[in-house]
Amino acid sequence: PGEEPRIREFFPETFIFEPALITDHKGEAWLSVTMPDAITTWRVTAFASSRKGELGSTLSQIRVFQDFFVDIDLPIALTEGDEISIPIAIYNYLPRDQEIKIVLQEEEWFDILEMAEVTKTLTKDEVSVVYFPIKVTKIGYYSMLVKAYGEVKSDAIKRMIAVLPNGRRFENIISDRLEGTITQHVHFPDNAIGGANTVILKIFPGIYSQIVEGLDNLFRVPFGCFEQTTSVTYPNILLLDYLRQTEQIKPETEMTAEEYISLGYQRLLSFEVQGGGFSWFGDAPANKVLTAYGLMQFNDMAKVYEIDERIIERTTQWLKSQQNKDGSWSPDAQYLHAESWTKIQKSEILPTAYICWALGDIGERGTAVSQGLSFLRANINAVDDAYIMALVANAFVAIEPKSETTLEVLKKLVSMAEEKDDAIYWKSDIASVTFSRGAGADVEATGLAAYALIKSGKYSDVVNKVLTYLIRAKQPSGLWYTTQGTIIALRSLVASLGGEAEDVDAHIAVTMNGKKVTSLNITKANADIMHQIDLTEYLGKENTVELTVNGEGNFTYEIMSAYYIPWKDLPRPVQPPFTINVDYDRTKLTVNDIVKVDVSIGLNRSGTAQMVMIDLGIPPGFEVQTPTLDELVGKKIQKYTVTPRQLIIYLDEVSSTKPVTLTYSIKAKYPIKAQIRSSRVYEYYNTSDEGVEQPIEMSVTL
Repeated sequence: PGEEPRIREFFPETFIFEPALITDHKGEAWLSVTMPDAITTWRVTAFASSRKGELGSTLSQIRVFQDFFVDIDLPIALTEGDEISIPIAIYNYLPRDQEIKIVLQEEEWFDILEMAEVTKTLTKDEVSVVYFPIKVTKIGYYSMLVKAYGEVKSDAIKRMIAVLPNGRRFENIISDRLEGTITQHVHFPDNAIGGANTVILKIFPGIYSQIVEGLDNLFRVPFGCFEQTTSVTYPNILLLDYLRQTEQIKPETEMTAEEYISLGYQRLLSFEVQGGGFSWFGDAPANKVLTAYGLMQFNDMAKVYEIDERIIERTTQWLKSQQNKDGSWSPDAQYLHAESWTKIQKSEILPTAYICWALGDIGERGTAVSQGLSFLRANINAVDDAYIMALVANAFVAIEPKSETTLEVLKKLVSMAEEKDDAIYWKSDIASVTFSRGAGADVEATGLAAYALIKSGKYSDVVNKVLTYLIRAKQPSGLWYTTQGTIIALRSLVASLGGEAEDVDAHIAVTMNGKKVTSLNITKANADIMHQIDLTEYLGKENTVELTVNGEGNFTYEIMSAYYIPWKDLPRPVQPPFTINVDYDRTKLTVNDIVKVDVSIGLNRSGTAQMVMIDLGIPPGFEVQTPTLDELVGKKIQKYTVTPRQLIIYLDEVSSTKPVTLTYSIKAKYPIKAQIRSSRVYEYYNTSDEGVEQPIEMSVTL
């Protein structure tokens, strides 16, 4: 080879986001940027405003091109032990033929199974491909470098890829307040796959950083229905409102939050049912409780972002039109399938409390609200579940914050609480309005109770211990079990601040296994971000993490550990909640072959599971044939989403008396011998109720 080509390795999805570019008196501005290395056409969107309030926008393009280049078509991840023929695309747009030597650089994480160099001649305007067969041998996150040396022009490209362990991932979390010195121990199973254990420490200077991190984690979960879409949008509303109240808003933060709120608002409108109200997927009939939840969000959204106020008016009127003559609202038909709801005495209390709370929250004080409260007042003694009691409390606090009935309701709510290890919480024996059960329903009940107590201004000693429970209840996913649980927890945490900025000025020291890891100085300047520290390199056989904080601040911390257990070591549950079978019509094929995939889902307990998700692994080097799925939408499935590694399918429900079956197709793009990512079926709001199909091997040849 002659002169070494420059390595192209900078490939962001978005490379410019400038929210406050100021022009000169001519309306011109200059921005210096480093162009990414992608050979593509970039779309440029610009919005402008003048001192006079004039608005303008434009769309443009930036085309990036070179007449000779190569590219690597890598999957997003591989599994240790996979064999794959890496396709290297070669593009020769030179006005002449060119002989090229393509070289794959050797790396520690794979073995090259054939030649590391290939020579090929491309004619003018020819596009071709060569393959480098490799075997993946090491877990981690690595780069792959390919150089192409030509007679006239050369190129080099570096791409990144994750190599995953051949096992199932498990996560544990320790989450609590950070005061003084704390010591925690982290353990891993003896049969965990070597080299795959990780420990991450997160330190939150206050509630603001919790909201930002919660929002980031919400974006990682599927959000295809109305509730999930509202839950992804709500943290931006909470964030924007809090920052404006405390005068901490920055232009870039404000613009980003408003952009996400705008996108969320447009998506939410698509779930409105003809005739009024909202439903899970926008189809009739509308769901009254879900509509009430949406009404509260639209009202909060209107405080920070301009929306069509008519959506609030017509949603309010629709809810009022659904009220019964006795002042109550009846449960939606979908909830009558939930077994625990059949045990509720006076099942109208729950939806009535929720809808009264929503109407009261937006300032309604008319006949519908007063009749609703009268119904609740007459039936309070029938309430024996903490979740329902918390909703009743929120209704009365929103409408009659100082009445004797409100004080009695709060007193009864507090009497239903449980205390353990200086934390107070409430347990619920029924499914929530999003069908959460068990620990997920407990978090929702506790968050709702906390919100009512905070808004009432009563029981501050109880509130402090309730917030401790919520801090500890956060899951390794970064969520409070579900999207709904996360929003309820975040609303309570934000409400606890009372619109006041948090004072932060402290020093934090971190040690692990007796070794100093780092120290942090946290002030108002950096208190708005979560501080993350990777402790993996300090891992030993026995692991102890010690944190010491000195100074002022309301700190919390999380220690998240993760490990993998080999599939062969995993015990099969005697009868998992769900059964999932994924059958491929063949597992040995050639490039461009199409494989038919048959999926069968069964519910092993009696009854009906609501809001069910199917997460189907896509083999590396395959693409889903979406027309085969489009035919199923509205018939067997509600909707679907395709990501680089998985196909996510949304089901409204699965009945124990009728398994769900569906068929779709995938196409092989290049040679590979690899594990298909495991497939899973689960209830969205009860993720531990699941069924898992172990990975199988797929082989593709030229």
